[in-house]
Amino acid sequence: MTDTSIRASGACLCAAALTTLALNVLVSPHLPAGPFSAIAASRVYFARQVIASAVAMALVFGLAGVRESRLAGSGRFAVVACASALAGQVLLFSIEYGQAFIVHDYALMAPAALDGAMGNPHGPLAIGAILAIAIFYLGWILLAIALLRARRIPRMSAGLLLFGFLVTPVLNGIKALGVVGGIVASLIVGAGWFLLGLRMIRMPRGDG
Repeated sequence: MTDTSIRASGACLCAAALTTLALNVLVSPHLPAGPFSAIAASRVYFARQVIASAVAMALVFGLAGVRESRLAGSGRFAVVACASALAGQVLLFSIEYGQAFIVHDYALMAPAALDGAMGNPHGPLAIGAILAIAIFYLGWILLAIALLRARRIPRMSAGLLLFGFLVTPVLNGIKALGVVGGIVASLIVGAGWFLLGLRMIRMPRGDG
């Protein structure tokens, strides 16, 4: 990967950070209330998931640049961390894309069946989503630790990523916070992505 490609990957991270925050501030609050099928059938949900899919893919490109620039180091832990984060990110993209173009369609055509599938915690739909999200979070946590260990980026960037991915499930799990939890989480994680991307954009030629 060339210096230009690494800088482009950094730009992807910055764009993903800003778009994620905008998504949670401008779009998520307009999702309708009610059962999941009613939410998934809405145009707001479809638009949200299309944008979320684009963000997830931008992060895939961003992670490719992180790996090639060796900002997380070159040891075994760094390799495992980068591979885990990339795998989790690809899985998350598949979930977001599927919710936009498959789940939304089922919500329109068979809402009762969709609610039944979502209500079964042992079904393949729920298990697949849980596995993808778990690997996504674990991968980014490992990568944040690898970035801290490598010390090739400002500690604040890696620290924000680590703290953000640890606290996001807690914030999203507090129902009283509503969309505010998602906004705060995206602000913390997004700041980490943005600073990391900025470091990649500003990398001197040949550094990596």
